[in-house]
Amino acid sequence: MSRLRKGGKYKGGSFAKTFKVGLATRTPFSFVTDETPDPSGIEEENKSSGPVVAGENKEPTSNTTDASKENASEEDIIPSDTEYSREEVDSYFQRRKLAKERAELEALKKQQEEESNKEEEEAAEIEEEERESLSQGENIEGSYDDEFDPTMTGKERREESRENKGQIRDAKKEAKKAAKDEFKNKKADIKASGLKGKAKRDAKKDARKDKRDDKKSIRQNKKSAKKSNRKSKRKSRKNKRKNK
Repeated sequence: MSRLRKGGKYKGGSFAKTFKVGLATRTPFSFVTDETPDPSGIEEENKSSGPVVAGENKEPTSNTTDASKENASEEDIIPSDTEYSREEVDSYFQRRKLAKERAELEALKKQQEEESNKEEEEAAEIEEEERESLSQGENIEGSYDDEFDPTMTGKERREESRENKGQIRDAKKEAKKAAKDEFKNKKADIKASGLKGKAKRDAKKDARKDKRDDKKSIRQNKKSAKKSNRKSKRKSRKNKRKNK
């Protein structure tokens, strides 16, 4: 080997030590520093680090590590100490249980409130329908007690008829009062709404129209009730004549 001629025959040992004398000469080895690592030290380091596995992830560089640390959030950081005591574990699961129970309780409370509001709305709608029916005189038709009997005398039939008429009049007065109160409430709502100009005039016009319709409906229902009363009276008298 030509590279060994100047330094003599290779007698074993470290390659760098063998050609150490060539560092002071004008040979290619003069450009090699004397800081060349000792192969024995490299072998010991490889042994301590363990065998190299193909495809094994390498350690990240310092630049990559710094960038990862900068971009990492609090949730990405895994604490080095992950050992917890029994009390801490029990406390954690107790907090989860309480949070779950609190959520279920809030959901139940919300459901009950919705059901209560729904019941109130339904009750308000029923009340509004009853009030509307009353203001239109729909209570008049069934306001009297039809107690005519074929065995009644003429005097008893006339007395029953007068009682029925009195009940019809009372029902009519109640319906007219309800219609009047409804008209007052509509006027108050219009005033409180703050409507101006044509919108206000139209609202008042609609309220007056509703009032006239209610009065007309009351008269018709009263007329129908009185007619039904007379019909029952005639039927009772007719049945008595047949039984004779």
